[in-house]
Amino acid sequence: MNADTPAPGWVDTHLHLLPGVDDGPASWDDTVALLEAMVAAGTTHAVATPHANYQFRFERERTEALLQQAQALAGERLRLYLGCELHLSYENVQQAVETPKQFSLNGGRYLLVEFPEFFERGALGAALERLRDAGTVPVLAHPERNPVFQQHPEALDDYLRQGCVAQLTASSFTGRFGKRAQQFSAALLEGERAHVVASDGHSAQQRAPHFHKAVTAITAMAGEEMAQALCRDNPLAMIEDRPLPYCPEIPAAKKRGLLARLRG
Repeated sequence: MNADTPAPGWVDTHLHLLPGVDDGPASWDDTVALLEAMVAAGTTHAVATPHANYQFRFERERTEALLQQAQALAGERLRLYLGCELHLSYENVQQAVETPKQFSLNGGRYLLVEFPEFFERGALGAALERLRDAGTVPVLAHPERNPVFQQHPEALDDYLRQGCVAQLTASSFTGRFGKRAQQFSAALLEGERAHVVASDGHSAQQRAPHFHKAVTAITAMAGEEMAQALCRDNPLAMIEDRPLPYCPEIPAAKKRGLLARLRG
């Protein structure tokens, strides 16, 4: 870590920060408000992850220039990095396989991917395998909010066994996305299926990038050490392109018990 990089507080690896590139901030004033909210909440490192989907095109050179401006506004209080939230379309997967570092978090091995709301499990499994073969570690964005995973949690287990990483949304633990997502988050935490927690922040007002309520909930359910692993240690390792300090295996023997709890 560089000498001018702040000691890690909360580390956010899913954030819509840059103005005018997706459904995040519409202006620099909105970005500044978001930066101030992050600093106030104790976030010290964050990855800007603009959408790359059918609606929003991800252009790395453009977003890198915007990130530099955002870093100047944040100063030394917050260290910013670049990635994207890659929608798993055929075209996106093709491009990511060819040039994975154009899309990955801070140019490393970890690639944040977003599933369609509804998808065919075999086809998406094949897409994830292609991304893995290209040298990336797919980071599955907010699986607890996806209807397919909610209905078929065994599909998530299959992808995790392939070497994918599950990134849960902080506000899912507090009910922001409904009771079902909240219960699923708790079950994934209990079943050791959660690797990272991120804000998926979009503005200082709506879907604000706060961790403290999630940290409180995770600590109550799994202890302070787990909260630190999911909200600081693992996401920092992703930014620094290191193996995750906390990375539980998903053995078949545990599968039936988790499914029973999720469906009970």
